[in-house]
Amino acid sequence: GTASLRITPPTIDGRKITPMDVRFIRLGTPSDALTVAVGGQYRDQIADIEIQDAVALRQRLSAWRNRHTAIATIATAGVSPAARRMRSRLEVAASTRTHIGFFGPPGCGALSIATRIHQTSAPDESLVKVDGPLMDAELLDATLMPAINQLAESTAAKATVLITELDETPLEAQQRLSELLSTFSPRLRLIALSSAQPKRLCEPLSEPATDSDDLMLDEETTIGLHPNLVDVLSSFSVVIDPLSQRVDDIPVLASAALDARHAAGEGVAERFSRAALDALVLYPWPGNFDELDAAIRHAIGSAPHESIGVEHLPLAIRSYRPGETAAASKLTNISLDEAVRRYEMRIIQDVLQATDGNRAEAARRLGISRARLLRKLDDNET
Repeated sequence: GTASLRITPPTIDGRKITPMDVRFIRLGTPSDALTVAVGGQYRDQIADIEIQDAVALRQRLSAWRNRHTAIATIATAGVSPAARRMRSRLEVAASTRTHIGFFGPPGCGALSIATRIHQTSAPDESLVKVDGPLMDAELLDATLMPAINQLAESTAAKATVLITELDETPLEAQQRLSELLSTFSPRLRLIALSSAQPKRLCEPLSEPATDSDDLMLDEETTIGLHPNLVDVLSSFSVVIDPLSQRVDDIPVLASAALDARHAAGEGVAERFSRAALDALVLYPWPGNFDELDAAIRHAIGSAPHESIGVEHLPLAIRSYRPGETAAASKLTNISLDEAVRRYEMRIIQDVLQATDGNRAEAARRLGISRARLLRKLDDNET
């Protein structure tokens, strides 16, 4: 058998010995045994920092799942104020049957969230998903025909239309949708996804919101939405912020996505290295949650062991350097010819200053003819 103790050896010749961990190992039979004591520092008693991080993230995920069972899609996880505001609204949406507008950038996970809200608030109600940009009035009628027939045949029937990219949907289709909502009100419910941003009139309440809470559509930002649908969606709106504004949520979101893919048998990786988490946090995520989920899918497929390192992340993420995007955007509006001209004139002015304005000497130092120098100076003045 074995045993472990932390002991302080006695002082030897006035010299103190640092306390140490000692392993006692007993070898042999009970009647004839030898006990060996080995002192030192044992690494297996020191928790791996990556494992500690993974445990902490899993504890957060467990708390999130336990507290928000009704709305627990991966995209709603997080600890940021934006995530808490969103979950507060979603808890209300999941508890009542009403028209709902989801507003967020492309790739924000709105479709999965909206589907989960429908399943929770009206589990026995039929759901018709509509790809808004592809619709015209005729095609919309054809798509909704089963639900329309059901509503027409029975006054007890109910149905929900979930339309994506409402702000990109042709206005004639929006007009027809508005007419159907009016004809079968309140039995036909609308859940709409749109990138047009609503206006926040005041800070959200700390307590769960009501139907007449703080979010209303701003007329200036609803271009592309039919006025009647603006009125419908103003009753209840949910804002999903870009991932770049939810930096504190990224480790939890990434861990939740990794857990889901590991459980589905897509790879052996169970956690991230600290360097990998740092890279995920630094990246700006222009594609939002969908891009993050795709990155986790790539990483778990690339990682051969339990931990995902930076080298397993997509190239765009592991090679990203903060500030490069801003620098690149500054250069997009500068012509190459203009940049070269400015650079040349800076050098010419430096040389002219060094030669006290002697143009012939300046031309010699620059390795060009005096006529060419004069022409460049003249062009610059022009």
